[in-house]
Amino acid sequence: MRSNDFWQFYDSIRQQLAARHQTFAKAFEHLDRLDHPVLIVETGCTRQAGNWAGDGGSTLLFDRYVQSHPGSVVLTVDIDEAATSLCRALVSSHVQVHTGDSVRFLRNLADSPPNGFDGVDLLYLDSYDVNFEDAFPSAFHHLKELVAASPLIRSRTLIMVDDSPSSFSGFVGENNQIFLVTPPKAGGKGKLVAAYAEHIGAHLEFQGYQWGWTNFRGEATSAPLNPGIHT
Repeated sequence: MRSNDFWQFYDSIRQQLAARHQTFAKAFEHLDRLDHPVLIVETGCTRQAGNWAGDGGSTLLFDRYVQSHPGSVVLTVDIDEAATSLCRALVSSHVQVHTGDSVRFLRNLADSPPNGFDGVDLLYLDSYDVNFEDAFPSAFHHLKELVAASPLIRSRTLIMVDDSPSSFSGFVGENNQIFLVTPPKAGGKGKLVAAYAEHIGAHLEFQGYQWGWTNFRGEATSAPLNPGIHT
């Protein structure tokens, strides 16, 4: 259900989110469509206050969202104890901050889901810093996170990966015009998650600096969030 208080806050910082502002908005619109308290699970927590454009401030955004939606919860995990200590000081009691390996955390969470939730509504993957010149280590880690969390994934679950700008093959012609040889695909952290999503026919909800999908379980969805591909 839509909360005017949350969206007033979001609109006040929207432009500070830079490349992420449209895709975060689509994620929250997805959650608004659900008719129950939501469970948000995040890997990689906020590590600097006010760094909206740099890191995105996702934990702080999720905190503000669940504060406006009674019964909703955020679970976040980060391997960096300094980051989790800072994060705890910035968020409300609606956010449970854990320190540890994200893949193990998600596996344990799948074995013992939180009471009152039959699955995760938003799985936000952002735990492993990416080197865009060699994205494989980060992309592989986020694929492992997806596998670990798979028992918690439902058709409604939005899988969202940060730091995934498109990559493509092409060349520069006259007047610096760019010609594509291959279509753009997710790069960075989301490269392998995107390849898997395409292979199984998951529904691409949005793409940009962040990519998001639903229907990872191959179930029919009655009302897709955003039919087609959005930039």
